[in-house]
Amino acid sequence: MGWTISGLQQGVDHAVKGIMLVAQNPRIRQQKYLRIFLYLTVTSFVLLGVVKLVITFPIHLLRFLVWIVSPGAHDGSVNHADDFLNNTNRIVSDAISALPFLALMFMRYAYPKPLDDLFMESLRYVDTLNPDRKPYAASLAKRKYREEYWSNMKGYMKRLWKNLRLGIIIYLLSLLPVVGQFVFPAAGAYATFKSLGQTQGAVVGICFLFLPRAATFRLIRALIGMRALMRELLEPYFVRMSMSHKEKRKWFSGRKDILFGFSAIAYILIRIPILGFLGYGVAQAAAAYMLTTVTEPPASSSSALLSDRSADKQPDEQLSAKKQ
Repeated sequence: MGWTISGLQQGVDHAVKGIMLVAQNPRIRQQKYLRIFLYLTVTSFVLLGVVKLVITFPIHLLRFLVWIVSPGAHDGSVNHADDFLNNTNRIVSDAISALPFLALMFMRYAYPKPLDDLFMESLRYVDTLNPDRKPYAASLAKRKYREEYWSNMKGYMKRLWKNLRLGIIIYLLSLLPVVGQFVFPAAGAYATFKSLGQTQGAVVGICFLFLPRAATFRLIRALIGMRALMRELLEPYFVRMSMSHKEKRKWFSGRKDILFGFSAIAYILIRIPILGFLGYGVAQAAAAYMLTTVTEPPASSSSALLSDRSADKQPDEQLSAKKQ
């Protein structure tokens, strides 16, 4: 199914409304869930502080030593060394900003209960706002939650390594003479094609030809990150539905525009400095509301699994019309 502008707008609207519902949910403000948000915030502070101290402090120390050893010097070698250290510090700082999120994902698979509880509580609250509709939370709760920690962690590490490998290859290819200038636009076109479609990928690739190198790099990282983030936010649903990789791809393909719009807002939340962990917790709870807008409640019994998956393949417009 193709994408639409209205679908992208719906995804953004669902993200904003989901965040508002998280703030309005009285049970989220109870001690149990406040403790989860507090834990996410404190962990983000600690990780970011430790990483910056261990990695960026030596770079600042080297810059200080260069300034001490060569006071008042303005020769090319000193300026070159300072520029090199400054650029290195910028690149390293940009890279380590993603480390807390990687640590959160590790925790998400090593101990998934806190984030899963947030997701299910948000579903229960949405159900109370729509009493005439078949409940989502009760139906999902009746499905077996597969606590396959090692298997899930292994799958996440494979996905992470795939994205890291892709990023390294793209960066190295971009350093090549002549063809290097076309690598980032091509990568942006491919990432957009995977998320939205062929035409949109071509348009993005052409636009990237006229953007600065640093801007295209950040945008490509965002496109890849948004796609991966949406997959992780819906993990509490997928793990209960026992979907295969092929079934997940079909599920995403039928809702790509709405999911893309939602993931854009979620990505902004997790990129907030220091508060990225907290932003992920909010996005996790908001994803529960978004789920209720793009798919029907699952059948409560395992015997109805096939019919439930068949219903999931319906176009988004039909599902929305049915809910209205």
